[in-house]
Amino acid sequence: MGYAEEQVEIAMRDHSVHKAGDLAGDERLVVERWLGRTLSDDETISVNAYRPHPAPDVADRQSLRRTILAQAREIGLRAGEISEEEIEGLVDEAFDDVRGHRR
Repeated sequence: MGYAEEQVEIAMRDHSVHKAGDLAGDERLVVERWLGRTLSDDETISVNAYRPHPAPDVADRQSLRRTILAQAREIGLRAGEISEEEIEGLVDEAFDDVRGHRR
């Protein structure tokens, strides 16, 4: 079977990562317009494309929920003896960091 007779499917990437400083001028303008702010040259831009799909049915959602809770418990057990105050402090620090980056 020759090349022309074969069905060739080219997989397109669904994820792309670039440094802002490496973007062409028009590419950078598009990203800045999407974000509503200017970019610093040292920032990393990540773009993902997702195909729409139906929401999982009730049974699948419950199964996913149980899996996520089990993973969260496992992660929690690895944390050891961390006080509630330490956890609150870490969460507050994470929120402050995220809020600081949105400006």
